[in-house]
Amino acid sequence: MIEAGTSYSPSRIFVVGTDTDAGKTVVTCALLQAAARASVTAIPFKPAVSGPEGPRSDHARLMAASILDPSELDELAPMRWPTPVAPGLAEDEAPFLGEGVSRSDPESLIGRARWALARIEQRHGAQLSLIEGAGGLLVPMPGGTWLPEWITALRARPLIVARAGLGTINHTLLTIEALRARELEPVGFIFTQLLPRHDPSRGHNAEVIATRSGLPCLGRLPFLGRPPVYPDDSSWLQPEIWSRLLART
Repeated sequence: MIEAGTSYSPSRIFVVGTDTDAGKTVVTCALLQAAARASVTAIPFKPAVSGPEGPRSDHARLMAASILDPSELDELAPMRWPTPVAPGLAEDEAPFLGEGVSRSDPESLIGRARWALARIEQRHGAQLSLIEGAGGLLVPMPGGTWLPEWITALRARPLIVARAGLGTINHTLLTIEALRARELEPVGFIFTQLLPRHDPSRGHNAEVIATRSGLPCLGRLPFLGRPPVYPDDSSWLQPEIWSRLLART
């Protein structure tokens, strides 16, 4: 807990996928556990969630991997809808279909997310907040907004999560270019291996992306099984991961 009046500003990282099911949640959970081993106080946050509740939901998995108490679920994931579509469509599809303006005030919704995030950051004295997005970058969000607006509003820096296999060069570089076009410079990217099968493209994909973009590959998470069994060491991460994620600029 941070005392009142204390200057406090944790580093905020927004975990952005190259697509739905790119592995954002599994990477965020693995980073939370790695942060604990590195004595970095990290908390998760998922501002908008769509899909069924239950132990396999993204927010339940984040909670289980974190230092948060189950009583903090409504702050970890302050906006939730049961329909498994993009959060913006689950909340109000009209503005995305050209059928009028949002019935909700976007500033109020974003303010609600800011308040919830600040509460758990302060309560735990977080050094690092790992904010998980929904799907890829250009995803409809509540209030007729889009995901990049939330990255900016929450004053976070993007970290890209991408599949390690064939096709990832295109998906990852397009995501990097789209972020940079919005003046949102990523801190790097992390690869996930979601399937156990061999893929010869994995041998050079990270180096090609790094050479083209100038961004570092900060980690390569191997296939963890189903359900995932998280690594008990941090050898899948690059040594500079924490200095990059904890930097304020």
